[in-house]
Amino acid sequence: MLPKTYTAFALGLTLLVSASCTSKIPANQWTAIAQENYPGMTNIHQEVNVIEGIYEGQKIVGYVDQNEEWVELHRRPLKPMDAAEAGQIADTLTTGVALSRGFSEGNPLGIGILPLKFALNYYAEQQGLRQCGKIKTFLSATGWGAAAANIVTLSAGTFTGGSAAAGLLVGAMAWNHFPGTEGCEGWLGQPVELTTTL
Repeated sequence: MLPKTYTAFALGLTLLVSASCTSKIPANQWTAIAQENYPGMTNIHQEVNVIEGIYEGQKIVGYVDQNEEWVELHRRPLKPMDAAEAGQIADTLTTGVALSRGFSEGNPLGIGILPLKFALNYYAEQQGLRQCGKIKTFLSATGWGAAAANIVTLSAGTFTGGSAAAGLLVGAMAWNHFPGTEGCEGWLGQPVELTTTL
């Protein structure tokens, strides 16, 4: 998860560095400097001369100083799964167990909801941090809430008021304690379009 203080620090640093940077080298050359330090860096974004990218499973953030040298600011490992994805998987697995025991699916879309969940998760990760966080938090709450309702239903043998209460309680807890921003990359700027000069 990208803390708010880090985001504010990075944005402040962007302004400071851009104000003090006298280099006139092209943006793509800044990117090339970053790639020299991290060969194969992908998914590169840039805001002024602060550059972010993915390298060996980690998100690297740094900038190019006045001497055109790379300065690393921060790195963090990318999580293979976040709370929103785990919640949706928990919902899917508990639903599968319930269906195998003869229960029926209460969702009118049935298993057709699965590709929609994954599509929504993918869509969220392509958005900015704020929008991504809203969608991921929603997916986390609905996934964990539905999983809790499924477990109570399996235990009781039928859907009860307890199933609904458990779903609402756990969903609310997930909404408050598993914010979706941990699954968002939180880029500062836009992707850099690399160009080749002939």
